[in-house]
Amino acid sequence: MSHISVTVRLRPVRFAFLVRPTDTAALLEIFRINTCLWGGKYNPIIPSIKQIPRWWDRHGRVTETAPQVLNGYLDFFEPDFIVEATAGLADGLGYDDDRVLQLSDILTKQGDRDKRGYGLNVMDLYRDLYRKEFQFTRRHEHGIVHVAAREKKFDAFSACLAGDFPRSDNLAYFGKAFVDAFDPETIALDGEALAKLFVSDARSALVMGQSKLNVDYHDHSDPALFVLDATKPQDLIDFWNLRATRRDVLPIPIQWAGELSAFAKEFIELNYRPLPGNLHGVMIQPHVMFSRSIPTEDLEPIYRDNFRVEIEGANVRQDWYPALWRPSPSFTVREMRPTLSANRKTFDVPIDTQKPELRFEGLHPEFASEYGNDDRWANVVNLRDWGLNNQIATAYPTNHRQGLFARLNFASEDLLSTTEGLVVLPKYRGISQFWRLSDGATAIRTWLEKQNVKASPSEAGRATQQIVQTLGGFWGVASIAHPAIVQLLNEISRRPGSRSVQHQEFQNRIRNATKGDIWRHKNFETLVQRNAVELGLEIKCEKCSSWSWHPLKDLGYTVNCGLCLQSFPFPIIEPTSNQHTRWSYRLVGPFALPDSARGGYAAALTLRFFADVIGMGDAQITWSAGQELDLGPKSKAEADVILWYRRNQTFGNDYPTEAIFGEVKSFGREAFTQDDVDRMKVLAERFPGSIIVFSTMKEASELSPQEIARLRKLASWGREYLPRQQRRSRAPVIVLTGTELFTAHYLKSEWEAKGGKHAEIVAHGWVRMDNLRYLADYTQQLYLGMESYSSYLAEKWRRRRARN
Repeated sequence: MSHISVTVRLRPVRFAFLVRPTDTAALLEIFRINTCLWGGKYNPIIPSIKQIPRWWDRHGRVTETAPQVLNGYLDFFEPDFIVEATAGLADGLGYDDDRVLQLSDILTKQGDRDKRGYGLNVMDLYRDLYRKEFQFTRRHEHGIVHVAAREKKFDAFSACLAGDFPRSDNLAYFGKAFVDAFDPETIALDGEALAKLFVSDARSALVMGQSKLNVDYHDHSDPALFVLDATKPQDLIDFWNLRATRRDVLPIPIQWAGELSAFAKEFIELNYRPLPGNLHGVMIQPHVMFSRSIPTEDLEPIYRDNFRVEIEGANVRQDWYPALWRPSPSFTVREMRPTLSANRKTFDVPIDTQKPELRFEGLHPEFASEYGNDDRWANVVNLRDWGLNNQIATAYPTNHRQGLFARLNFASEDLLSTTEGLVVLPKYRGISQFWRLSDGATAIRTWLEKQNVKASPSEAGRATQQIVQTLGGFWGVASIAHPAIVQLLNEISRRPGSRSVQHQEFQNRIRNATKGDIWRHKNFETLVQRNAVELGLEIKCEKCSSWSWHPLKDLGYTVNCGLCLQSFPFPIIEPTSNQHTRWSYRLVGPFALPDSARGGYAAALTLRFFADVIGMGDAQITWSAGQELDLGPKSKAEADVILWYRRNQTFGNDYPTEAIFGEVKSFGREAFTQDDVDRMKVLAERFPGSIIVFSTMKEASELSPQEIARLRKLASWGREYLPRQQRRSRAPVIVLTGTELFTAHYLKSEWEAKGGKHAEIVAHGWVRMDNLRYLADYTQQLYLGMESYSSYLAEKWRRRRARN
């Protein structure tokens, strides 16, 4: 019996509000709705734009289209539901219809007996806080405030800053509950009141709505003051989203810059200090960020008059807005949304590999009432396979827009596969989850069938599957990660008759090949103990003088000759004489197949490369060996390996899952033919954005000019961008050679030891070998003689500018 680790995290439902960036009335209503939701402060507000507006980038460095920006925002926040401020804004975004809502759908109306609504509103939270904390006489003031703008034109800013409540009669009960439970002090907001609010410990309605939540910011940016026009809705949207992702950012309305100048300068002076624990003089530098609506020519006068301090090095002005919609480059700290958590539990669940089912308890807020509206909170589930030989599917394609292609749970809730894990929205408190998992090959075939692709295991695929299973997963596959070992096994498999080798010769050849390598000192033991070979006795027949191999279980005082089929007595007089007997190992199962186990060694090593080599075990893969694919009328293909690859992040969300299709060869002279390249291109077109891998156990010097030319042509085609809705290349091509497949432990170390251009590439500290799109770039430079991807893009943009 093996085990799977199940981690369950409780968080609020996450809504993304789509609104036109000029719609102040709808934006004010969004602020009010979020004030009434548990964790509403962290729900993103996404500007719905048809084309990039003039104010989007003051420096004119816009490289995305409007659909790319919109989809980038959604991929960054991965909402559970989309909420349209105006019907139709979510059209074409690919979300399931039942996950697209209207503003009027969110909050439960007073008197609604059906408890319609979405998310957990603050009524249960207020009731719990009052009962446990606020009904008692307090020694000190509780500091809870209700903030209302002194002038109507600042109503939206006030609601964005501190929250507000709906005004309609059937939703007025939220504001009344806040007053009844906490008896807040009312603050009339202007510049002077805002300065006092910043330095106080006051808690607003928006802050109270995040009670009972732990917020783990994955933010390493310096504290910031965000200077904005408090009457411009686009600035309020930017501030709302920036505060939802960063720990220390305060808004400074340009209308009150003079009144807030003293506070702002003191904020800068107090926060300009040495970074704790840093011995190299690195300072924390508070930034003054300017919103995009403020004219460029006004920035310097505003900054000089209201924010500049007389401390050298403390003045940092930032004129640009962080591109949350754009994936962070690998050489920078990754921009991530915070992790919200109200509870977290980890279960170690025993599981039967033949029938992988698991049960665990879902989590719910303790303060939530027994019954209410649907979809009140979310459970995020993460699965880790610690002992199932990499057989169970634990990584799935990332798709927060539609439910998971396979129903793992037996409840009515759909699962969403996101970078934070599998998200389930329980209907009730205390629901036990019962999930039926599957092996990787079954999961991938189900995924393909959902996309109208029929898949069936190939003969080579079955051999690969057996090799990985026999060796106990990819740690065991490492025992054949040496060219001399593969050549030895291949040599034995071609021997006539028993396909066996004398035991001392087998041991010596493996140990001589791996001598002095600390990562390979157990290769011989692994092959023997994992039953890649079987111990037996070669006995010379006294009738025909031929040698035949006999397994231990068949030995007796009388043995049968494998050639002449006659019986003869076991040589009991001299049982240890090399003239009569020899202890030998025989290849068994898939290892006995010729031609490098029908290509199974190369395929198993390719899978191991992605599972263990490039990320040193920090990646999760779900894999399938060779599949024959029926893509439709007169269109067929075959992939030697198919896998889903997910890079894990120690703190925060994992990276999106990549789909990989691989063509794998052994040592053939002309390994990759034009037919092979054409089949891979068909798969790249059918599955846009996937990774295409060409893998061989040959060294790069053995690739023919014709092979390199074929692969280079496909790689050049794959570098082009997908259609306008997405910002990624359509088919990055990775080329793996014997250098990669036979890596003992970690690819970066292997390339460093190889020297030359390999070592030049990994010499930079920011190089991430586990980023497959960067790995494609590196291998194309090394093995296909292509320019770097950055140089390719620079030349592409140069030609575009020249045309314009």
